[in-house]
Amino acid sequence: MAYLAEQIREVRQRIADRRAAAEEAAENRRREVEEKSPEIQKIDASLAKTAKKIFEISTGNRDGVREKIEELRRENAELLAERRAILEVLGYPADYTEIRYTCPICQDTGYDGTKTCACMKRELTLEGFRASGIGHLIEKQSFENFSLDYYRSSKEDYALMEQTLAAAKEYAENVPPQYGNLLMMGGTGLGKTHLSTAIARRVIERGYEVRYESVQNVIAAYEHDRFRSGREGDDEESRVYLDAELLILDDLGTELVNSFSISALYHLLNTRINREKPTVVSTNLMQEELQAKYADRIFSRLLGEYRILLFQGMNVRYQKK
Repeated sequence: MAYLAEQIREVRQRIADRRAAAEEAAENRRREVEEKSPEIQKIDASLAKTAKKIFEISTGNRDGVREKIEELRRENAELLAERRAILEVLGYPADYTEIRYTCPICQDTGYDGTKTCACMKRELTLEGFRASGIGHLIEKQSFENFSLDYYRSSKEDYALMEQTLAAAKEYAENVPPQYGNLLMMGGTGLGKTHLSTAIARRVIERGYEVRYESVQNVIAAYEHDRFRSGREGDDEESRVYLDAELLILDDLGTELVNSFSISALYHLLNTRINREKPTVVSTNLMQEELQAKYADRIFSRLLGEYRILLFQGMNVRYQKK
């Protein structure tokens, strides 16, 4: 599944609305010029009968069908030339009443022949950005503007961050459909959110679904499911995190840790591991702090099933001030 069915429906409807709006606007312009020119009204009435005339030629006497259709084409061409001339005399562009589609390639259908049009792919990408939960960040944070200059104060930090950036780029190019997990560890302001966002951006650009959420909000979704247990007609809010093609969990360790949150977090991580669905987790905690804060079954999965990317250096946010 490259995109959620809901996303595809929304994009298709958006493009269909765009097409309808373009056709309505063209019809309004046509009525405008016809009110000013009875000649154009007559020409439009004649051109509107073209399909009927072709049908009558094709189903009538079979003699000279090709010649009759060719003659009809010449007549229409002359009428169109006369129409353009009248429009120009009235002060309008020659193409004033033509439909102005947003995408001239697919004419706002979303499809170029049998293939998905580039405009629809762009819309799906934008919809993916919105659905990921980081639409406000994803437009300004990418691999291209992740600067290693902020880590040059230390050769060790620079070398480490150079490796971290390369690993994040490689991950974003292969997951999904390949399976793999990342654990981003390091202090505040060292670029974890930026690289997480860059990964999300690239994976979405490749046509896959990404969900980006804080651990606190995920736990809240599990709590919602627990308290609505037994009610009908409600989807489980936590399911979207279990099913996402790529899940990015931000700020592990900032949530309230109790028996319920531990159980919910374990269920999420373990289910995604069993389903071989890739997950990225970021945390300000280091290995010893994670081990002290979480049960062994969570800690063992983070250390055993996740590739660790370390972040070191001076707080980038302070350097930007």
